[in-house]
Amino acid sequence: MSVAAANAPPTLLFQDAQGAPLAGVILFQTQASEDRHSDGSGLTPTVHVMDQVQRQFVPDLLLVAAGDRVSFPNSDSIRHHVYSFSPTRTFDFELYGNAEAPSVDFPQAGFVIVGCNIHDNMIGHIVVSATGEFLQSDDQGAMDISSLSTDDGWYAWHPWMATAGIQPIAASDLTSASVNVIAVEAPQARPETDLESRFRRRLQGGR
Repeated sequence: MSVAAANAPPTLLFQDAQGAPLAGVILFQTQASEDRHSDGSGLTPTVHVMDQVQRQFVPDLLLVAAGDRVSFPNSDSIRHHVYSFSPTRTFDFELYGNAEAPSVDFPQAGFVIVGCNIHDNMIGHIVVSATGEFLQSDDQGAMDISSLSTDDGWYAWHPWMATAGIQPIAASDLTSASVNVIAVEAPQARPETDLESRFRRRLQGGR
C-alpha cells in the first residue's frame, strides 16, 4: 500500500463478510520513533477508565498509548472479576466491589480483550498504539490515511476480528485501489448462563 497520493487524499475502504461497510476498523502503530520507544517511554502516561455499569464495560473500547494505565472501577452494586489472557497484557482482578478501582499499565503495543469471569457477556477491548496515534473507519467503512507518512508498523484491527480469531492485518497488505474485505460478522447475542441469571435476580432484589 502506498500512503502517498498525487491529487486526492488516499482512502481505505472496508467491508465485512456480508459486503456491508465496516465501521470501526482501527489502524494503530506498533513501532515508535527513537524518541518514543515502543514501551511508551518518552511519552507522558495517561490514565484511562474502563468502568463497569449495568454488567457492561463502559466504554467497551479504549484506544491508549504504550505506557498508559487503565483503571477498572466498578459502578455496579454487584462484584466483578476482571481479567485478560491476551499476550499483549495479562492481568487478573478477582471479585471486587465499587469501593475498589484496580489499574494496570500497558507497556506493549497490540490489542487486549477484557472479560469478566462472572458475566460472560461482558467484553471490552483495549488497543495499544506505540505512538498513541490511531485512525478509524467511519460509518461508510472509509478511512482517510492522508496523514500517514509511511505504512511501516501500522496494523488494521476490528473488535469482531478477535471473535473470529483473525490477527491484525499489516497496512502493507491493504490497498486503496479496491475494497478491503475483512471476513467478519457481528457476534450473535448469547443467552445468559444460570450464574448470570442469579446475579441479575439478586441485582433486581430477588433471590
